[in-house]
Amino acid sequence: MESIDVASTTYSLAAGIFILILLILVKKKKKRSALSLPPGPPGWPIIGNLPQLGDKPHQSLFHLAQKYGPLMTLRLGSQTTLVVSSPSMAKVVLKNNDQSFSSRTINTAARTFAYQGTSLVWSPYGPRWRLFRKICNTEIFSTKRLDTLQFLRRNEVFRTIDTILEDYKQGKSVNIGERAFMISLNLVGKMVCSQKVFEPGSAQAAEFKDMVWEVLKLTGVPNLSDFFPFLGRIDLQGLNRKTKSLAQRFDNMFDRIVEERLTQRADVQCNGNEEKDFLEVMLDLMKDGTQLTLENIKGMLMDMFVAGTDTTSATIEWTMAELLRKPALTRKVQAELDEVVGVERRMEEADIANLPYLRAVVKEVFRLHPAAPLNIPRKADKSCEIGGYLVPENTQVFVNIWGIGRDPSVWKDPLNFNPDRFLESNIDYRGQDFELLPFGAGRRMCIGLPLAHRMVHLVVGSFVQAFNWSIPLDNGSDIDMSEAFGLTLQKAVPLRAIPSPRLAMEFYSKK
Repeated sequence: MESIDVASTTYSLAAGIFILILLILVKKKKKRSALSLPPGPPGWPIIGNLPQLGDKPHQSLFHLAQKYGPLMTLRLGSQTTLVVSSPSMAKVVLKNNDQSFSSRTINTAARTFAYQGTSLVWSPYGPRWRLFRKICNTEIFSTKRLDTLQFLRRNEVFRTIDTILEDYKQGKSVNIGERAFMISLNLVGKMVCSQKVFEPGSAQAAEFKDMVWEVLKLTGVPNLSDFFPFLGRIDLQGLNRKTKSLAQRFDNMFDRIVEERLTQRADVQCNGNEEKDFLEVMLDLMKDGTQLTLENIKGMLMDMFVAGTDTTSATIEWTMAELLRKPALTRKVQAELDEVVGVERRMEEADIANLPYLRAVVKEVFRLHPAAPLNIPRKADKSCEIGGYLVPENTQVFVNIWGIGRDPSVWKDPLNFNPDRFLESNIDYRGQDFELLPFGAGRRMCIGLPLAHRMVHLVVGSFVQAFNWSIPLDNGSDIDMSEAFGLTLQKAVPLRAIPSPRLAMEFYSKK
């Protein structure tokens, strides 16, 4: 009888616990179902808010957020999109809920250029992405690797200073963005595959720059096929045709690079102690039976040659444009360089840590002109709650980095280019301070930050140390600072400037 009572009690207790758990789950489900989407502007039937994006979505979304708040919902055709426009909400998404938002929304253009989304930038979060990131961290962007290859950056910048001096002697102006792009392109070529892909100043190099910008423009421009998948075969805007044609041109180039290396590997027995470039490492991994395929390798080359060239050169161009508009700031940078580096030797990467005003200038450019104004879009892997609102599974997420950098509730006098604001501030751009996110934050933040940090400071510092710069007379009294929107943010009108040596000629003969 006693054993029956014990069994009955145990059964009653288990039943009670089960009912309690069931009630809790039902209560949670009701609470979640009661959540609503973040507020947003009313849209048109079927097309939703697409017309409100305009040709500069980062600006349009910034103005809409002033009315609808730091978490805003848009309906872009059939796609639900969350727009994040404040440091606090960016922290919630990119840090507190980082894993839930660690995959990408990938559009038709990105899928085509990234070999069906298999590159590091566009791969979904998971084992393959972790492998790619580990390879890049070890073989390209580790401190040890960057220190070892410092001579490449030094030589390329010094060579460019020499060519600018020749332009001065011939009375030529300098296309700043083009020169910065060539520095980045030659550097990436040597780091990745130990060769210059194009000769500096060649027609092929200029054409490649246009190709890179076209990739970023096509990837960033709204494509009706992405918002209404049933239109994919129709290609009303002709974007899919352009994308496939351009992707084929890149693929042909990467095939040539890989085939040349495979031929070299067959002809030459490599020394095991020899320093291997990035391509050699990837081919070794593919041969050793890892997950790497030839398409993966070409996807990684695409990431390096596109993201590794355009973003850095665009930032350098914006920085020089801002300094040219404010000569007093240029003189402050030059005075700091003269004091720290001197007037007899050229600036080196080791000097960056001792140049606080130059670093403040670069931070201010990152604030006003972030290379990726809306970050690269993320995706909600599952439904979740953010800021008291529901974010459904597969929602596309934009973090308006450009908007956060210009928000008057975050920054005093935000439209004024004022590097002094950073001299007494500990705010940095390494993903921990959500007021300044040029490289993003969390798992999917830009892996190239360490290289970009070195390159932007070294190139800008070298240009300003070696030359005084002036605006060509036919440009008028000011510089056109209008923007061209793509996945990255370009100057709509390229910056041309006239150099003149500011130091003794002996300075230019030193290497």
